[in-house]
Amino acid sequence: MSIYEQMEEDWETYCLMSAISFIEEMSKPLPGIQIKMYKDKKYRCECFRSIRLKMKEREFIDKLLSITQNWEARKKLRFLGKSFGKPKIEAWSGQHIILFTPLWINYILSECGGLPNKYADASARYRIDRFVQYEKIPIKNIDKFSLLFKNKFLAAGAFIISMDLECRGIQSGRPTLCMSERYKDFLEFMLGVAKTWGWTTNDKLSSVSVDYSRNLGINASPQFEFRISTKGLQEIYSLAGPLTIKNKENCIAFHVNRSKNYKNEGGRMRQNNTKEKIFQSLKRGNNTTTLLQFDAGVGIDVILDHLHKFEKEGKVIKRRTGKRYVWSIK
Repeated sequence: MSIYEQMEEDWETYCLMSAISFIEEMSKPLPGIQIKMYKDKKYRCECFRSIRLKMKEREFIDKLLSITQNWEARKKLRFLGKSFGKPKIEAWSGQHIILFTPLWINYILSECGGLPNKYADASARYRIDRFVQYEKIPIKNIDKFSLLFKNKFLAAGAFIISMDLECRGIQSGRPTLCMSERYKDFLEFMLGVAKTWGWTTNDKLSSVSVDYSRNLGINASPQFEFRISTKGLQEIYSLAGPLTIKNKENCIAFHVNRSKNYKNEGGRMRQNNTKEKIFQSLKRGNNTTTLLQFDAGVGIDVILDHLHKFEKEGKVIKRRTGKRYVWSIK
Protein backbone atom coordinates (compact mmCIF):
# COMPACT_ATOMS: atom_id res chain seq x y z
CA MET A 1 0.00 0.00 0.00
CA SER A 2 1.32 3.46 -0.90
CA ILE A 3 1.41 6.28 1.62
CA TYR A 4 -1.33 8.08 -0.30
CA GLU A 5 -3.61 5.04 -0.14
CA GLN A 6 -2.96 4.81 3.60
CA MET A 7 -3.83 8.52 3.98
CA GLU A 8 -7.23 7.76 2.48
CA GLU A 9 -7.87 4.95 4.94
CA ASP A 10 -6.31 6.13 8.19
CA TRP A 11 -6.96 9.49 9.88
CA GLU A 12 -3.74 9.44 11.91
CA THR A 13 -1.65 8.89 8.77
CA TYR A 14 -3.53 11.63 6.95
CA CYS A 15 -2.81 14.10 9.76
CA LEU A 16 0.90 13.24 9.99
CA MET A 17 1.49 13.52 6.25
CA SER A 18 -0.65 16.66 5.95
CA ALA A 19 1.41 18.23 8.74
CA ILE A 20 4.57 17.57 6.72
CA SER A 21 2.89 19.17 3.70
CA PHE A 22 2.01 22.18 5.85
CA ILE A 23 5.59 22.57 7.07
CA GLU A 24 7.27 22.08 3.71
CA GLU A 25 5.01 23.72 1.14
CA MET A 26 2.02 25.64 2.51
CA SER A 27 1.83 29.32 3.39
CA LYS A 28 1.52 29.86 7.13
CA PRO A 29 -1.46 31.73 8.68
CA LEU A 30 0.58 34.76 9.70
CA PRO A 31 -1.18 37.75 11.29
CA GLY A 32 -1.46 41.21 9.81
CA ILE A 33 -3.33 44.45 10.45
CA GLN A 34 -6.16 45.53 8.17
CA ILE A 35 -7.69 49.03 8.37
CA LYS A 36 -11.48 49.06 8.05
CA MET A 37 -13.94 51.96 7.97
CA TYR A 38 -17.28 51.95 9.78
CA LYS A 39 -19.41 55.10 10.19
CA ASP A 40 -16.46 57.33 9.34
CA LYS A 41 -14.26 55.66 11.92
CA LYS A 42 -11.15 53.63 11.26
CA TYR A 43 -10.65 50.31 12.96
CA ARG A 44 -7.46 48.27 13.11
CA CYS A 45 -8.38 44.62 12.70
CA GLU A 46 -6.13 41.62 13.01
CA CYS A 47 -6.43 39.39 9.96
CA PHE A 48 -4.60 36.25 8.91
CA ARG A 49 -2.99 34.97 5.76
CA SER A 50 -4.72 31.97 4.17
CA ILE A 51 -3.30 28.47 4.49
CA ARG A 52 -2.52 27.98 0.82
CA LEU A 53 -0.96 25.18 -1.18
CA LYS A 54 0.35 26.49 -4.50
CA MET A 55 2.28 24.37 -7.00
CA LYS A 56 3.16 24.25 -10.68
CA GLU A 57 2.43 20.51 -10.83
CA ARG A 58 -1.24 19.72 -10.32
CA GLU A 59 -0.94 16.00 -9.50
CA PHE A 60 -0.07 16.42 -5.81
CA ILE A 61 -2.70 19.11 -5.30
CA ASP A 62 -5.36 16.91 -6.92
CA LYS A 63 -4.39 13.97 -4.71
CA LEU A 64 -4.37 15.91 -1.42
CA LEU A 65 -7.62 17.66 -2.39
CA SER A 66 -9.34 14.35 -3.10
CA ILE A 67 -8.16 12.75 0.16
CA THR A 68 -9.14 15.85 2.16
CA GLN A 69 -12.61 15.90 0.59
CA ASN A 70 -12.97 12.27 1.65
CA TRP A 71 -12.20 13.18 5.27
CA GLU A 72 -14.49 16.22 5.10
CA ALA A 73 -17.36 13.92 4.19
CA ARG A 74 -16.51 11.31 6.81
CA LYS A 75 -16.10 13.81 9.64
CA LYS A 76 -18.79 16.23 8.41
CA LEU A 77 -16.40 19.18 8.72
CA ARG A 78 -15.13 21.86 6.35
CA PHE A 79 -11.39 21.60 5.79
CA LEU A 80 -11.23 23.38 2.41
CA GLY A 81 -12.18 26.87 1.28
CA LYS A 82 -15.83 27.06 0.19
CA SER A 83 -15.03 27.69 -3.47
CA PHE A 84 -12.32 25.03 -3.75
CA GLY A 85 -14.14 22.00 -5.09
CA LYS A 86 -11.21 21.83 -7.50
CA PRO A 87 -7.89 23.69 -7.74
CA LYS A 88 -7.85 27.21 -9.10
CA ILE A 89 -5.18 28.66 -11.36
CA GLU A 90 -3.39 31.82 -10.24
CA ALA A 91 -3.58 34.28 -13.14
CA TRP A 92 -0.10 35.79 -12.93
CA SER A 93 1.90 32.61 -12.19
CA GLY A 94 -0.21 29.91 -13.82
CA GLN A 95 0.21 27.77 -10.70
CA HIS A 96 -2.52 25.64 -9.13
CA ILE A 97 -3.96 26.66 -5.74
CA ILE A 98 -6.16 25.26 -3.00
CA LEU A 99 -6.94 26.86 0.37
CA PHE A 100 -7.43 25.12 3.71
CA THR A 101 -9.56 26.42 6.56
CA PRO A 102 -8.04 27.26 9.96
CA LEU A 103 -10.19 24.45 11.37
CA TRP A 104 -8.16 22.01 9.24
CA ILE A 105 -4.85 22.90 10.87
CA ASN A 106 -6.55 22.79 14.30
CA TYR A 107 -7.58 19.18 13.69
CA ILE A 108 -4.11 18.32 12.36
CA LEU A 109 -2.43 19.66 15.50
CA SER A 110 -5.05 18.08 17.74
CA GLU A 111 -4.22 14.67 16.28
CA CYS A 112 -0.43 15.13 16.07
CA GLY A 113 0.08 17.07 19.28
CA GLY A 114 2.46 19.56 17.69
CA LEU A 115 4.79 19.96 14.73
CA PRO A 116 8.56 19.26 14.55
CA ASN A 117 9.16 22.83 13.40
CA LYS A 118 8.83 25.73 15.83
CA TYR A 119 7.94 28.30 13.17
CA ALA A 120 5.09 26.29 11.60
CA ASP A 121 3.82 25.12 15.00
CA ALA A 122 3.81 28.63 16.51
CA SER A 123 2.06 30.22 13.52
CA ALA A 124 -0.63 27.53 13.55
CA ARG A 125 -1.24 27.81 17.31
CA TYR A 126 -1.40 31.62 17.17
CA ARG A 127 -4.11 31.36 14.52
CA ILE A 128 -6.06 28.68 16.41
CA ASP A 129 -5.97 30.68 19.67
CA ARG A 130 -7.72 33.58 17.87
CA PHE A 131 -10.62 31.66 16.38
CA VAL A 132 -13.79 33.70 15.95
CA GLN A 133 -15.84 31.70 13.45
CA TYR A 134 -14.73 28.27 14.67
CA GLU A 135 -14.86 26.44 17.98
CA LYS A 136 -11.32 25.60 19.06
CA ILE A 137 -10.46 21.90 19.35
CA PRO A 138 -8.05 21.16 22.24
CA ILE A 139 -4.55 20.19 21.12
CA LYS A 140 -3.50 16.98 22.81
CA ASN A 141 -0.27 16.86 24.80
CA ILE A 142 1.19 14.02 22.73
CA ASP A 143 3.97 13.53 20.19
CA LYS A 144 2.63 11.50 17.27
CA PHE A 145 5.68 12.34 15.17
CA SER A 146 7.71 9.98 17.36
CA LEU A 147 5.93 7.23 15.40
CA LEU A 148 8.31 7.92 12.52
CA PHE A 149 11.11 6.47 14.66
CA LYS A 150 9.07 3.31 15.36
CA ASN A 151 7.04 2.70 12.19
CA LYS A 152 9.19 2.28 9.07
CA PHE A 153 6.23 2.62 6.68
CA LEU A 154 5.22 6.01 8.11
CA ALA A 155 8.86 7.13 8.01
CA ALA A 156 9.11 6.11 4.35
CA GLY A 157 5.82 7.88 3.66
CA ALA A 158 7.18 11.11 5.13
CA PHE A 159 10.06 10.98 2.64
CA ILE A 160 7.74 10.17 -0.29
CA ILE A 161 5.77 13.33 0.60
CA SER A 162 9.04 15.27 0.79
CA MET A 163 10.14 13.99 -2.62
CA ASP A 164 6.86 15.17 -4.12
CA LEU A 165 7.19 18.57 -2.45
CA GLU A 166 10.59 19.71 -1.24
CA CYS A 167 13.48 17.43 -2.17
CA ARG A 168 16.08 18.42 -4.73
CA GLY A 169 18.04 15.94 -6.84
CA ILE A 170 15.00 13.95 -7.97
CA GLN A 171 16.07 14.03 -11.62
CA SER A 172 19.47 12.51 -10.82
CA GLY A 173 18.06 9.97 -8.34
CA ARG A 174 19.88 11.59 -5.41
CA PRO A 175 17.09 13.09 -3.28
CA THR A 176 18.33 15.82 -0.98
CA LEU A 177 16.08 17.50 1.56
CA CYS A 178 17.13 21.15 1.58
CA MET A 179 15.44 23.98 3.50
CA SER A 180 16.20 27.38 4.96
CA GLU A 181 17.42 28.12 8.48
CA ARG A 182 13.84 28.71 9.65
CA TYR A 183 13.19 25.00 9.09
CA LYS A 184 16.50 23.70 10.40
CA ASP A 185 14.87 21.96 13.36
CA PHE A 186 12.56 20.08 10.98
CA LEU A 187 15.54 19.06 8.84
CA GLU A 188 17.32 17.77 11.94
CA PHE A 189 14.19 15.81 12.85
CA MET A 190 13.99 14.26 9.37
CA LEU A 191 17.73 13.52 9.41
CA GLY A 192 17.20 11.69 12.70
CA VAL A 193 14.43 9.61 11.11
CA ALA A 194 16.66 8.79 8.12
CA LYS A 195 19.56 7.79 10.39
CA THR A 196 17.27 5.59 12.49
CA TRP A 197 16.35 3.49 9.45
CA GLY A 198 19.76 3.62 7.77
CA TRP A 199 18.58 5.74 4.83
CA THR A 200 21.39 8.29 4.87
CA THR A 201 25.15 8.31 5.34
CA ASN A 202 25.08 11.91 6.63
CA ASP A 203 25.85 12.35 10.33
CA LYS A 204 24.78 15.98 10.35
CA LEU A 205 23.29 18.67 8.13
CA SER A 206 25.47 20.32 5.50
CA SER A 207 25.46 24.02 4.72
CA VAL A 208 24.45 25.05 1.20
CA SER A 209 26.03 28.06 -0.48
CA VAL A 210 23.58 30.84 -1.33
CA ASP A 211 26.24 33.15 -2.81
CA TYR A 212 24.83 32.81 -6.33
CA SER A 213 21.36 33.99 -5.22
CA ARG A 214 22.80 36.83 -3.17
CA ASN A 215 24.92 37.98 -6.12
CA LEU A 216 21.67 38.24 -8.08
CA GLY A 217 20.27 40.53 -5.39
CA ILE A 218 18.08 37.88 -3.77
CA ASN A 219 17.92 38.10 0.02
CA ALA A 220 18.55 34.38 0.49
CA SER A 221 18.73 32.99 4.02
CA PRO A 222 21.20 30.22 4.97
CA GLN A 223 20.27 26.78 3.63
CA PHE A 224 20.95 23.30 5.00
CA GLU A 225 20.54 19.81 3.57
CA PHE A 226 21.11 16.06 3.87
CA ARG A 227 20.91 13.35 1.22
CA ILE A 228 19.10 10.04 1.02
CA SER A 229 21.42 7.17 0.09
CA THR A 230 20.79 4.90 -2.91
CA LYS A 231 19.98 2.01 -0.59
CA GLY A 232 17.68 4.26 1.42
CA LEU A 233 15.87 5.43 -1.71
CA GLN A 234 15.24 1.83 -2.76
CA GLU A 235 13.69 0.92 0.59
CA ILE A 236 11.65 4.13 0.93
CA TYR A 237 10.20 3.69 -2.56
CA SER A 238 9.43 -0.01 -2.10
CA LEU A 239 7.69 0.66 1.21
CA ALA A 240 5.58 3.76 0.47
CA GLY A 241 5.87 4.74 -3.21
CA PRO A 242 4.94 5.77 -5.80
CA LEU A 243 5.09 9.58 -5.91
CA THR A 244 2.09 11.51 -7.25
CA ILE A 245 3.91 13.97 -9.53
CA LYS A 246 4.43 12.09 -12.78
CA ASN A 247 7.78 13.45 -13.93
CA LYS A 248 9.27 13.00 -10.43
CA GLU A 249 7.82 9.49 -10.16
CA ASN A 250 9.33 8.55 -13.53
CA CYS A 251 12.77 9.73 -12.40
CA ILE A 252 12.68 8.01 -9.01
CA ALA A 253 11.33 4.74 -10.45
CA PHE A 254 14.02 4.80 -13.16
CA HIS A 255 16.88 5.30 -10.70
CA VAL A 256 15.55 2.74 -8.22
CA ASN A 257 15.33 0.11 -10.97
CA ARG A 258 18.69 1.13 -12.42
CA SER A 259 20.45 0.79 -9.07
CA LYS A 260 18.88 -2.64 -8.49
CA ASN A 261 19.84 -3.93 -11.93
CA TYR A 262 23.29 -2.34 -12.22
CA LYS A 263 25.94 -4.47 -13.90
CA ASN A 264 29.59 -3.57 -14.41
CA GLU A 265 30.11 -4.16 -18.13
CA GLY A 266 33.55 -2.61 -18.24
CA GLY A 267 34.18 1.08 -18.71
CA ARG A 268 35.23 1.15 -22.37
CA MET A 269 32.46 -1.06 -23.71
CA ARG A 270 29.80 0.74 -21.70
CA GLN A 271 31.08 4.18 -22.68
CA ASN A 272 31.05 3.47 -26.42
CA ASN A 273 27.61 1.85 -26.28
CA THR A 274 26.19 4.68 -24.17
CA LYS A 275 27.60 7.36 -26.44
CA GLU A 276 25.83 5.88 -29.46
CA LYS A 277 22.57 5.42 -27.51
CA ILE A 278 22.59 9.10 -26.50
CA PHE A 279 23.27 10.30 -30.04
CA GLN A 280 20.53 8.12 -31.51
CA SER A 281 18.12 9.30 -28.80
CA LEU A 282 18.86 12.92 -29.72
CA LYS A 283 18.04 12.06 -33.34
CA ARG A 284 14.67 10.74 -32.18
CA GLY A 285 13.90 14.11 -30.61
CA ASN A 286 14.64 13.42 -26.95
CA ASN A 287 16.08 16.80 -26.05
CA THR A 288 16.41 16.90 -22.25
CA THR A 289 18.81 15.11 -19.94
CA THR A 290 15.85 13.47 -18.21
CA LEU A 291 14.53 11.90 -21.42
CA LEU A 292 18.01 10.98 -22.55
CA GLN A 293 18.81 9.13 -19.32
CA PHE A 294 15.62 7.07 -19.65
CA ASP A 295 16.59 6.10 -23.19
CA ALA A 296 20.28 5.42 -22.54
CA GLY A 297 19.80 3.80 -19.12
CA VAL A 298 22.52 5.84 -17.39
CA GLY A 299 22.67 8.68 -14.89
CA ILE A 300 22.52 12.43 -15.53
CA ASP A 301 26.25 12.88 -14.91
CA VAL A 302 27.12 10.43 -17.70
CA ILE A 303 24.59 12.05 -20.04
CA LEU A 304 26.04 15.51 -19.46
CA ASP A 305 29.60 14.29 -19.95
CA HIS A 306 28.73 12.95 -23.41
CA LEU A 307 26.62 15.97 -24.34
CA HIS A 308 29.46 18.36 -23.54
CA LYS A 309 31.81 16.25 -25.66
CA PHE A 310 29.30 16.31 -28.53
CA GLU A 311 29.05 20.08 -28.11
CA LYS A 312 32.84 20.53 -28.36
CA GLU A 313 32.85 18.35 -31.47
CA GLY A 314 30.18 20.60 -33.01
CA LYS A 315 27.61 17.81 -33.23
CA VAL A 316 24.95 19.25 -30.90
CA ILE A 317 23.72 22.62 -29.71
CA LYS A 318 21.89 23.64 -26.55
CA ARG A 319 19.49 26.45 -25.73
CA ARG A 320 18.06 27.57 -22.43
CA THR A 321 14.33 27.35 -21.78
CA GLY A 322 13.42 28.56 -18.30
CA LYS A 323 15.63 26.81 -15.75
CA ARG A 324 16.87 24.05 -18.03
CA TYR A 325 18.71 23.42 -21.29
CA VAL A 326 17.34 21.51 -24.26
CA TRP A 327 19.70 19.77 -26.68
CA SER A 328 19.43 19.01 -30.38
CA ILE A 329 21.49 17.71 -33.30
CA LYS A 330 23.31 20.57 -35.04
